[in-house]
Amino acid sequence: MNNRLNAEMILGARAWLVKIGDTITGAGGESNTVSDTLIPEPPTSYADPGDWLPWGKVRTAKPQTDYKTADVEGVDDTGTYKVTELKLATKRKLLFTTNDIAPEAFQMTFGLAAPIVDGEEQPAFASGSDSLEVWMCFEFTDAYRAETGLARIFVRGKLSLQNPLEAKSDPAEAAYELNIQANALTTFRSEGLVG
Repeated sequence: MNNRLNAEMILGARAWLVKIGDTITGAGGESNTVSDTLIPEPPTSYADPGDWLPWGKVRTAKPQTDYKTADVEGVDDTGTYKVTELKLATKRKLLFTTNDIAPEAFQMTFGLAAPIVDGEEQPAFASGSDSLEVWMCFEFTDAYRAETGLARIFVRGKLSLQNPLEAKSDPAEAAYELNIQANALTTFRSEGLVG
């Protein structure tokens, strides 16, 4: 448990993904399709992800917000004009990296329109969009104390690579960008932040 007097931590993140259009199994055994209004039950661990795909060991993860500013001008209580700067969030993203390379990273790198199937060919660089429509679940952990469950967030977005995969004499790294889309099912739940 986090508390204000002992709050230093190494913040870690775990990630799972499910694609829009994937077929999942409901609680009663029925088949459903992942959509903007339907996501699977939350994953419990990498070993037991349910309908979610574990997205590998997350190396770094951080939210990013793009802003625009506008000046608001008006007379205040003193009777003089004042200008206040208004800061408006325009885009929100989650940026994360991993050394665990998923097949989807190759799909986005080589512009493939369909998921990869071993032994089957498809046109390279033929996709109109090198992104995937997904739901992602991130669980933030206190990796310093080896405790899980500080907070969990479910996010709807478009997943893409920040840069294509690179072949070099170092461990491969995939750097992802999740452009967040507004959705009523996007939620943040604290599990151990307040203490």
